[in-house]
Amino acid sequence: MEESTQLSVLDAARLSVVQHGTRASFRRRVMDAMRQVVPASSAFFCFGTEDTRAYADSSRIVDGTTSGLKGSDAVRLTQAFGFETKSVVETTRRVYVAGELYPEDERMKLPYFAEHASDGMKHTLLFFLHEGGVLFGLAGLERREAEGEFTPEDVKKIESLGPFVVAGVRTQLSYDELSREAVALRAFSKVSGTLFVIDRERRKVVWAANRERGIDWETDVAPIADHIVDAAEQSLAARAKGDALPTPPRLPSGAVVGVAKIDGDPVFGSAKCAVIRVEPQDKAAPIEGLSRREREIARLLVAGYSGVNVAAISGLSENTVRTYVRRLYQKLGVANRADLVRKLMSPEPKSQAPSSVLAPPPDSALIDGDDTLD
Repeated sequence: MEESTQLSVLDAARLSVVQHGTRASFRRRVMDAMRQVVPASSAFFCFGTEDTRAYADSSRIVDGTTSGLKGSDAVRLTQAFGFETKSVVETTRRVYVAGELYPEDERMKLPYFAEHASDGMKHTLLFFLHEGGVLFGLAGLERREAEGEFTPEDVKKIESLGPFVVAGVRTQLSYDELSREAVALRAFSKVSGTLFVIDRERRKVVWAANRERGIDWETDVAPIADHIVDAAEQSLAARAKGDALPTPPRLPSGAVVGVAKIDGDPVFGSAKCAVIRVEPQDKAAPIEGLSRREREIARLLVAGYSGVNVAAISGLSENTVRTYVRRLYQKLGVANRADLVRKLMSPEPKSQAPSSVLAPPPDSALIDGDDTLD
């Protein structure tokens, strides 16, 4: 009889996490399902495939009260919990008692545990949501010392819930993406180019899409997020005055050709948002001929970052950045940063750029320090 009761609880938990709805309700259902299977006074759920945003897209329940995670906006998921994605997704296992991954003194120094230490949670069970080499998020359960440690049996119970949670995550991600795209597209009659949705109050880019080439958040959005927000604000301000900007705001992917407010939509958490549409100046823009790393550095240079900042953001040394810049200048036929900006922001039509013209040599100042990078 007891075994059949346990099965019915597990089945109910499994069913609850394969439904779709709002992102917030899905997070809540996952946390409730985990606590149904393994009792705990606290649960958390960080949701998303992007390390830079998954920790901020989160919920936590403590004694029945739900909130976001403290200090989550500027922290990566891997940084918050001290793990490497590759090492997690290379195994079929998803659930671990925290003590298996790091000693107690090291664990309490990690951002998540340090920020929430005042809640008195002593024991943690970590649930990595991965499948096929992709990490979809991280969930977990927490107990105070008086509630007792998590057991191997608890690990098995959450593991048995794992495939259903991952299936639910996949469905929810697809549902969210379609819903967000539908909201953004309702603002425009055309769907070409790149769409960016900005939370105007938090000054954050919350969504981006390009149907033709896709979006890599780490290279296409994160390095120029402030510039995307500024472009949206400039465009909205001009529209509010009924003015046409002499020069439309420009981004590495092109010029802003449309802007609209989409305040209060539940798909974006009822926030005050705006969506901008960016069209490339030339379908065959020179940046498309560059490697991924070269494109990343080119976008940072165009966005106005110094050589020191480019090195810090890209995780490279300044000398390595200078080497990449030399290649950029050679490939694009430019001599300095000003030429690079003009080339990428307002590329000439192919007919005006004969292939017989030799590219000028890279700026010799790069050898001893390019003043266009500092």
